[in-house]
Amino acid sequence: MTKVLIAVSGGVDSIVLLDRVIRTDIEVGVAHVHHGLRPESDEEYRFVQRLAASYDVPFHGKRLTFPDGGSQASYRTERYAFFEQVMQEFGYTQLMTAHHADDQLETVLIQLQRNVVEVTGIPDRRPFAGGELIRPLLSESKRELIAYAKRHRLEWREDASNTTTEYLRNQVRHQIVPRLLASQPDLVQVVSETARHQRELWRIRYRKMEAWIENHVQIEMKAFHVKTAYFMCLHPLERYTVGRLLSSRFGVEVGPAMDRLLTSSQGSGYFDLEGPWRLRKQDGVLSLQIIAGPPLVPDKQVVTTLPARITFGETLLSLNVVESMNGIPLDAIELPLTVRSVRAGDTIKLSIGTKKVARVFIDAKVPREKRSFVPLIVDATGRIIAIVGVRVSDFPDKSGAMCPRLMVK
Repeated sequence: MTKVLIAVSGGVDSIVLLDRVIRTDIEVGVAHVHHGLRPESDEEYRFVQRLAASYDVPFHGKRLTFPDGGSQASYRTERYAFFEQVMQEFGYTQLMTAHHADDQLETVLIQLQRNVVEVTGIPDRRPFAGGELIRPLLSESKRELIAYAKRHRLEWREDASNTTTEYLRNQVRHQIVPRLLASQPDLVQVVSETARHQRELWRIRYRKMEAWIENHVQIEMKAFHVKTAYFMCLHPLERYTVGRLLSSRFGVEVGPAMDRLLTSSQGSGYFDLEGPWRLRKQDGVLSLQIIAGPPLVPDKQVVTTLPARITFGETLLSLNVVESMNGIPLDAIELPLTVRSVRAGDTIKLSIGTKKVARVFIDAKVPREKRSFVPLIVDATGRIIAIVGVRVSDFPDKSGAMCPRLMVK
């Protein structure tokens, strides 16, 4: 059974909406929010309360207070929270608001000004509070609503704050829209219809990309994986749509980070997102994963005698001395040895010259997050003699000579 809660401010738009719905057989309730921002708010509250009584329908009212003042966004959030509370408490299945075609034009202009990707205006309906939020007047202009109100001798209130140009919407309404209408009188209807068409195109696009995700993205409980080659075959608007869908599914915004990773010339990289999430590009795959808190970098270890066995983090190292032509010449290094993590500015001597350890890691494709856990062996002079498992320093004067050598496993 349909039970409608109508948001009534007291302005002509919501008064017309209420009157129209009352003329049907639908069960109706009235919700009014007292913002406490103007002296007239008290009288408007009583006016809407009396109006509900005259129609013999329930009235639900609330006064908002922000001790330190509130933004338009904060008032809107609290207003809709109240509507949701009323709907759930009293069993309403729909919330109706009186947004109209002029509001639609203003919204489209604001979206263009803000460089929004989905320039679709105000949706005519969306899920809300376990039911729906519906805007039945989106195809009608303000002029038509006023004409209806006068024809049916309806009483309404004018909000004086709507005449100021303090807010962006009012600037658009009073400074931009009149000029546009002067050159194209039917602009309200044209934009309203165009926005409706764009919403339908976006609905089609979202359905198409939902199917693409099912076919190309490996979805896990708290992760997804997709080949970057698949992504790069998509049109930018399609990639944007996939980002929106994946963001919604996992509850974290992935779109901007996804674009930057996909367009980066680097073969690998990552972005830490909100909360425990990380988006990574590696080996041709884009992955969203939950990461734990940063693990502790292993403490440095000092080796005073050889042979030795030490533990560095989760790595067990064996340092042995053997007679061989391969390995680190023992007489070319000085004890004690230190086993530690990489530090900014570290370099290693190679036959081609000195090279930064960071560059060695990059060339060896060691993931950034693993580099702090790769053991570096440093002798008493400060020379890095080995990056364990990656690279050993070169000692040209001992090349190929049979002598005692340090072997690290």
